[in-house]
Amino acid sequence: MSGASLTTHGLVTPQRLAVWLLLGTLLVACDRWVGVTLRNDGTEALTVVWSSSSVRETPLRSVLDPGKTAEAGYIGGPPDPWPNFIVKAFDPRGTLVYCRSFTPAQQQSSSSRNPISVKPGDQRCTQSP
Repeated sequence: MSGASLTTHGLVTPQRLAVWLLLGTLLVACDRWVGVTLRNDGTEALTVVWSSSSVRETPLRSVLDPGKTAEAGYIGGPPDPWPNFIVKAFDPRGTLVYCRSFTPAQQQSSSSRNPISVKPGDQRCTQSP
């Protein structure tokens, strides 16, 4: 095998690389996170499900232990309208202890540094998705 680089054989040129990087950036930039970051501020592990107008109730991968955080949501694209988002939590006995609907603005303000506090007794669901 020769020591010549791939660019000398015309396989990868700086111009082709720049075009692929630009296309990749545009594709990734079009996606957005729809959902919220949650923190269990209760004393029991909670089973959490979330839903939106375009996604039926979906459980988190595992229970949300006290003091732990988790992401609830999905990657959506700009053609999709930004939906309201509903989070429900159930205690170990299966009783609904938390229900809250989030507007797009509330979703955007949630982050790992600013998680939504999930506390049993907070039931503010205003509509179903």
